[in-house]
Amino acid sequence: MYITEIHIYGYGKLENIQITALRDFQVFYGENEAGKSTIMSFIHSVLFGFPAKQQAEPRYEPKKHSKYGGLIKARHLEKGTVIIERVKGKAAGDVTVSLEDGTIGGEELLHELMGGMDKGTFQSIFSFNLKGLQNIHQLKGEEIGRYLFSAGALGTDKLLKAETRIQKELDHRFKPGGKKPVLNDQLKELRMTYEALKKAEQESGAYESLALQKEETEQKLKHLDQKKQESENSISRLNELLRVQPLMAEERQLNSHLDKEGEIIFPHDGINRLERIVDQLKPIEARISWLEDRAAAIGTEARTNKPDEELLEQELTISAQLDKLPDYDQLRRERSGLELKLEEITEEIEKTNDRLHVDFNEVTISKVDTSVFIGERAEEVQLQQQRMEERRLALEETFQEETAAMEALENKAASLKDRLLDEQSRNRLAEQAQIVSQRESLKAEIHQVREQAAAIKAKQEKEKSHKTEEKKVQNLQTALLGTIFLIIALAGLWGGQLFLSVAGFIGFLLIVVMKLRLHGKAAEFNEDGGGLSELYKKERALIERLKESEGNNGKAAEEALAKDEILQGQYRDLLSRLEQQNIRYERVIQLFEQWELEWSELNQRQSELAQSFLLNSSTRVKKIYDTFLVIDRQKQLFREKKRIQERLELISKEEKAISSKLEELAGTFLDNPNLPLHDSAVLLKKRLREEIEKEAKYRELQTKLLEIKEECSRLKKEVLQFQEERNNLFRLARVQNEEEFRNQGIRHEQAEKWKERLADIDFQLDVAGVTLHDRRALYMPAELKEELERSKAEVQMVQKEQNNLRDRLAEIKHRIAVLEEGGSYAELLHRYKQMRYEFEEEAKEWAKYALAKEVLNRTVEDYRKERLPKMLAHAEKILQRLTNGEYIRMIPQLSGSGFIIERKDHTLFEANELSQATAEQVYVSVRLALTSTLISRYPFPIIIDDSFVNFDKKRTKRVIELLREYTGNQVLLFTCHDHLLKEFQSGEVFNLNRKTESLAN
Repeated sequence: MYITEIHIYGYGKLENIQITALRDFQVFYGENEAGKSTIMSFIHSVLFGFPAKQQAEPRYEPKKHSKYGGLIKARHLEKGTVIIERVKGKAAGDVTVSLEDGTIGGEELLHELMGGMDKGTFQSIFSFNLKGLQNIHQLKGEEIGRYLFSAGALGTDKLLKAETRIQKELDHRFKPGGKKPVLNDQLKELRMTYEALKKAEQESGAYESLALQKEETEQKLKHLDQKKQESENSISRLNELLRVQPLMAEERQLNSHLDKEGEIIFPHDGINRLERIVDQLKPIEARISWLEDRAAAIGTEARTNKPDEELLEQELTISAQLDKLPDYDQLRRERSGLELKLEEITEEIEKTNDRLHVDFNEVTISKVDTSVFIGERAEEVQLQQQRMEERRLALEETFQEETAAMEALENKAASLKDRLLDEQSRNRLAEQAQIVSQRESLKAEIHQVREQAAAIKAKQEKEKSHKTEEKKVQNLQTALLGTIFLIIALAGLWGGQLFLSVAGFIGFLLIVVMKLRLHGKAAEFNEDGGGLSELYKKERALIERLKESEGNNGKAAEEALAKDEILQGQYRDLLSRLEQQNIRYERVIQLFEQWELEWSELNQRQSELAQSFLLNSSTRVKKIYDTFLVIDRQKQLFREKKRIQERLELISKEEKAISSKLEELAGTFLDNPNLPLHDSAVLLKKRLREEIEKEAKYRELQTKLLEIKEECSRLKKEVLQFQEERNNLFRLARVQNEEEFRNQGIRHEQAEKWKERLADIDFQLDVAGVTLHDRRALYMPAELKEELERSKAEVQMVQKEQNNLRDRLAEIKHRIAVLEEGGSYAELLHRYKQMRYEFEEEAKEWAKYALAKEVLNRTVEDYRKERLPKMLAHAEKILQRLTNGEYIRMIPQLSGSGFIIERKDHTLFEANELSQATAEQVYVSVRLALTSTLISRYPFPIIIDDSFVNFDKKRTKRVIELLREYTGNQVLLFTCHDHLLKEFQSGEVFNLNRKTESLAN
């Protein structure tokens, strides 16, 4: 089964969700609370029913609306397309299953489609999620192997839970060598009580002897009861035989009568059968006589009611003409209406011709082209005329606006031009402003020269201080080096070393020369003075020029020039705007000229259309499309006029045909054919009805006459049949007439009564238990009485002996009761019996669980031998693939349930010794292997909910590749991890986040 479509009406928070085109490998991605678990539960609920309210599983009933349920569309391998719909109803919901061939069913059909699988089995095999992995996390070390074995057998931990629960119950009740279990504790107390009871019993030695006597006495009483019962039974049998002895005498007498009569041959229930035949013959013969008289009367009545055959032959024609009479009246009314309408149309045509100043008739109007194309052209021309008129008004308004704007700009420019300075005044003010600007520049230059002089002077002071320091250092260095070279020269002379002394003197001379040169450069620098004299000269010249320019007033000249410059700019801007306005004005003039040209062309097109409408050239048309509609309406009026005229001619012909036919029929069948048409029709209708009634009555009489004849024939046959049956009775009784037959019947009836009495006697004897031997004994009643007396005497003797034994037994019981009441023995005995009863009841409960464990162990053993090898072989291949060959084998435990895992280096591991992720991979391998072994029998979808979260990237990729190979089953994978999505194609992923967001919006 492959699910192709899911439609959720309402389930949990999901409402009206439709998921279509599901693939064989389909991934549902969504964050937490996106609805993954809801969709999984929805699939389970539709296939197997909504969970009951008392179950722990959530029902996902909607909170905000009443719609509950939905449908699943699937592809079944045998049934084709299947639609399964389940909605709110009874506890599990109302389900409707629709097959491709039109078959519709309910739970029975769905159960058949699911192969008889229930919800628990489906979830165990084909649907697994994090719950199975979480169970591995929660188990103790020794329980992990048994859990994996249970998952391989049933798909879930049910086997492990059952085994654990049974063992827990057994350990709670009994443990070898244990102290706390219930049976261990009870057994200990029971042994202690039994020992105390034995000790008390030894202290009372007479108790056993009395108990033995009691048992012997009770056995004797029982034997006497049996003997007494046998004697009483014998008495009862003998009394019964004596009671039925008269029946035996009656039986002999009846047998004697039957032997004397001999065999009497007579049919069964012969007298009653003869009486029934006689009783049935009498009414039949009377009925035949009455029917013959009735047939004669009906024949006479039929001859008087014979109808007019010629009129009846014309029945259809007359009825047809009478049915047409309403049509005749309708035609006359229609003719009057059409004539009135014709006058109205003719008047409207004349009015329209007057409006258009033309004289249209049927010939001329037919020449006018009123096609859709011409109408569209006329409508286009009229619409263009309207638009042109609107353009003209808009252009006139624009022309006025542009003219006013241009005049305003011209006035403003002329006013501004009068405020501008002339050329002579502007040059004079420019000269004054130039002088003022030079004075400012002189001041700035003087300030700059003074700053340069101050900077040079500060630099000289700084260099002078620096040179002084350097000179001190140089003098010190020169003195030191001169002293060193002088010492070297003197040492050479003193030591007689000529080279050393010459070198010392040369070094001393060089130092003296260098000192003199440095002193000369410093003197030159001081003499130059860094150009200060030149700067002072320039400053004096600039001051003299500044004094010369102070007599001029240049500030007012600059303000006048600045103001005139602003006015010049405004004037230039106005001239530019005036030029642009002139351009717009000319453009408006051009648009007017273009409009007049288009208007002329449009009037020409209108004139052409008016000519095509055959209008006079003198007629001035304002709206050509309205004129077209009037002409088209005129054309329709002419067509309507022609149609009405043709209809009037047809009505006249139909009226004439109806009236002539009715007049012909009236002349044939009426005494006065010259009556008005409606009167003739009424009389014809009346005459036809009378003849039809006569015909019906005539046919009814003929039918009755035929029925009477048939009934007479049938009754006569019945009479013959009854007579033959009576003769058969006579033949069976071997008699000749009815009297002999009746006498024979009386004798036969008496014999039958005797036989019935004999049967009754035989039944009473059988009920009384009388055998054949007893019947022979009944022939000797004296011996029976003697045997009865002997049995009564024996019963009295047995009763006397029973009374003696009962007295003896009462005495023994009293002595035992005294012994039991006299000490702790009675209490111990009661306690021991009570404890032994409780122990036995608890042992029965323990035996139930022990038997259940034995059955479970045998079942596990059978599974281990038959199905487990095949499943393990497939699980090993899956595990090898998931772990990339790291783990190669899964070996079942030799005893109990569980697995041993073999690594590729042949190291064996218990399940609890594996890492958490590897244990989960073993679980997934076992689950997938179990599913694979059942694919051929149950090709249902595999539903997985985030069962690979602890796998690394490589193993996750391998398990996804493995799932893709399950072509026999559809795979539905639910996940909230977006890093897995890159392993799937975009078409394989259904994003629940976007769906739920759109639903929320």
